[in-house]
This record gives sequence, C-alpha cells and structure tokens, in this order.
Amino acid sequence: MRASRVQDAAVRRRVFAGGLFAAGLVAVAAAAIALGGSARSGDATVAARSARIDPHVAAGAHDFVQFACSACHGDQGRGGISSFVPALKPIGKSLTVRALTRIIKNGLGESKNPKRPYMPVWGPVISKQQIADLVSYIRAGVPKVQYATAVPIPRNQGAAVAGAQAYVHYGCINCHGPNGLGGVPNPQSPDKTIPPLSGQDFRKEFNTDAKILDVIRSGSVIGKQPIASMPHWGGIIPAWQLKALVAYLKTLK
Repeated sequence: MRASRVQDAAVRRRVFAGGLFAAGLVAVAAAAIALGGSARSGDATVAARSARIDPHVAAGAHDFVQFACSACHGDQGRGGISSFVPALKPIGKSLTVRALTRIIKNGLGESKNPKRPYMPVWGPVISKQQIADLVSYIRAGVPKVQYATAVPIPRNQGAAVAGAQAYVHYGCINCHGPNGLGGVPNPQSPDKTIPPLSGQDFRKEFNTDAKILDVIRSGSVIGKQPIASMPHWGGIIPAWQLKALVAYLKTLK
C-alpha cells in the first residue's frame, strides 16, 4: 500500500510538472506571437515615419514657412488670408517652373495701397536653390511636411514676447536679421543692405510707435527687381500683432 501511494504521488508530480511545462510552452508561444505582432507593428510605424519625401519638396516646405509664404498664402497654400493673395494649392501645378521662379525672384502685383498685399521681390534674399525648392514644393501640390510649421504667436505672455515670435513668424528675421541687427545684403539699394531695426539711427528716424506701425503696414514700393522689397503687412498682420511687433522692436539695442 505504501509503495503504491508513493508511486501514485510520483505519477501525480510528473503529470503536474508536465502540465506546468506545457502551460509554460503555451505562454512562451503566446508571448512570442504577441511580440512578433508588436515588432511588426513597430516596424510598420518606423517604416511609416521614415518614409522619405523628396528632399527638395521637403526643403521647399520649410522655406515656405521660413520666408513667411504661409503667412500670406495660408497654411499649405490654402489661401484665405487676403482676397488679394491667391491660394497656391489649386493653381501651383498649372504654373510652369519658369513662371514660378520669375514670380518668386522678381515679385508681382506691386501696389501702393498698404492694405493690398503684393508679392515682394525676393531675389536678393533667397538663393537659387531655395527658389528651386520652393518651386518643387508648390508644383508638388503644397503637401503637408512634418515639422514645417510656423512659429505660434502667444497672446498670454506679454506684447514683447508675442512680437518676438511674430518677428520670426512673418519672416522679418530673414531680411532684418536676428535681433533686428540688419546686415542682409541688398546690393542694388542705396545703402547696399536691408536696413536694421535696431540701433540709434533706427530709433532716431522712427521715434514714435505710430511711425514704426506705419512702416510695417505700408512696407516699401521701391523694391523693384533687383532691389528687395518689404511687403505691405497692413492687409495681413492683425492689429494686436502689429502692436506686439512694435513692443518687441522697442526692446532691442
């Protein structure tokens, strides 16, 4: 009897151990399947994220934001900013490379009305490669490109902060330099550079808020190719952001 009970116990232990082993195999297999599925899902995500976009189209998308094309033509060229500024998304493909290149370089539709924006002369500021990339982007249909987004302008951090962000958002920094220091070449202009927005000369000439606001709103109509021109921002930038830009400029050296 005792031997029989010992044998039965041994059998039960082997069966129990076998069950645990089988259960373990099932668990391992299930985990492997789950991990495999997760890995495949992860691979797909990585593949989707790393899917390459044409480098020239991508560069053009970032230039579109950097040079404030989106500020006038709308996000992804959808328009809706001003009735005087066309949407690029529906018409970009219909314009030839040559036509787009000429418009970006030489400007278009010059106007003395400060509330009627026009395409400024970009030739002295934007390189041939950047123009070519912008053309590629526009002719590609102005697609959404990751990270090619305009700098937001906060309303709750004070006028000077809003103005500093607006200075980048509207591309002022491209022509007037960081911190308004100037130095950007404009070879055919009288002083050979785009004027700075800081320093004693600027403060002496624009010694009131009204004078600064007026020059931002009205821009410059002397900029005919090959002289860079400042666009009329009066029909683009909201009044509170114009005042914020003035507040920012007054913080500069």
